[in-house]
Amino acid sequence: MEEDIIKKYYKIGEVSEILGVNASTLRFWEKNFPQIRPMKNKKGDRIYSLKDIEILKEIYYLSHNKGVRLAHVSKKVSRNPLQTDARLHLIEELRNFKEQLLKLKEQLE
Repeated sequence: MEEDIIKKYYKIGEVSEILGVNASTLRFWEKNFPQIRPMKNKKGDRIYSLKDIEILKEIYYLSHNKGVRLAHVSKKVSRNPLQTDARLHLIEELRNFKEQLLKLKEQLE
């Protein structure tokens, strides 16, 4: 069984594919949401962190699934930066727990 390898940083094309939006949409969101701060390499390519991706997922969910206008999305996202950090921490803890369970399962077999 092959486990998903989680990278720490993603290029704009990868993030675009993950979210199912155009790269231009990601650049637009970056301009309108100061919470999104991708790093840039020497060539100027955007490199997104997991935290950036979580915020982008939240923006996508609120704007596309819930139908919230971007002006209101901005207010909701900016109110919850700690929740995003807590969610990322919880996800990391769950991944570690999953790894421990898989190792234990292998030992039992």
